[in-house]
Amino acid sequence: MVLSNKNQEETDKKGMSRWISLTAGIVLFFIAFLKGELITAFLTFAIGALCGFVIDCIGVGILKLWKYPRQEFLKKEYFGIVVPAWGVFGMLINLPLNWIPMPDALSFTMITVSLLVFYELPNIRIGSWKYNVPTWIVISGWFPLILANRFLFLSFSY
Repeated sequence: MVLSNKNQEETDKKGMSRWISLTAGIVLFFIAFLKGELITAFLTFAIGALCGFVIDCIGVGILKLWKYPRQEFLKKEYFGIVVPAWGVFGMLINLPLNWIPMPDALSFTMITVSLLVFYELPNIRIGSWKYNVPTWIVISGWFPLILANRFLFLSFSY
């Protein structure tokens, strides 16, 4: 099947978020390696993947709050793409929070807002996931999402 130029451009845009996430993960692993914190990087990745999977089991599987249109939940593509992306997400939360020399509340707010913008604005155009709830619920859900990842990381790292 041959895709038209418009369809090909849409497919390329939709696949771009995967490459951005992969690149972010590689950069964070490299920085962690240089800082001598590779074990911490792997721990944050594992916690992010586990936390994201549990959140998806509740939010996608039970409550149907969102869905992944191109990766069916609990299928091979989901585990190959979405779960590792959650791992990178965990790294993007916990490694910078360890590295930023600011008061906890300020750095937490800065990371939360930055990740909200980094993930949600492109998703409006790309549509990697689709919500079935109002925007205000999506935005308010980001704070417990970040807190859950941070709490698990701090629980397992000390």
